[in-house]
Amino acid sequence: MKVKDVMEANTYFLYEEDTVLHASKFMKEERIRNLPIVDQTKKLVGLITLREIIETIFHNPDQISVRSAMLKQEQVTCVKSNTDLKDAIEIMMINRFGCLPVVDDKGKLIGIISEANLLKVLHKYSSLPIESSK
Repeated sequence: MKVKDVMEANTYFLYEEDTVLHASKFMKEERIRNLPIVDQTKKLVGLITLREIIETIFHNPDQISVRSAMLKQEQVTCVKSNTDLKDAIEIMMINRFGCLPVVDDKGKLIGIISEANLLKVLHKYSSLPIESSK
């Protein structure tokens, strides 16, 4: 199984110019904890998570841009759509990541794989009948 089989291809994203207040409201409305940040060409430039928002919330959130709070692209671990799912899960578990942005060879965001995606797959396979080995 590959990342492309599990990832969310129609993922939400924000731009660096958006405010932390906008990001936090958007994340609450959509019930998500991680948002890729892209430039105008949709190239991944960073990632904002609830952790980063909490760390910056003590400032004036309506004036703080996502750019100042996000993890920069060089700090974000990404995977390709043809990455083995097992490898992606290992990266998430070892690093305690809640998600991994999925990018193409040019760094353009094409999706995201999150804990929720993995739980959906686990649920699907746990609901299958167990075949007897007789």
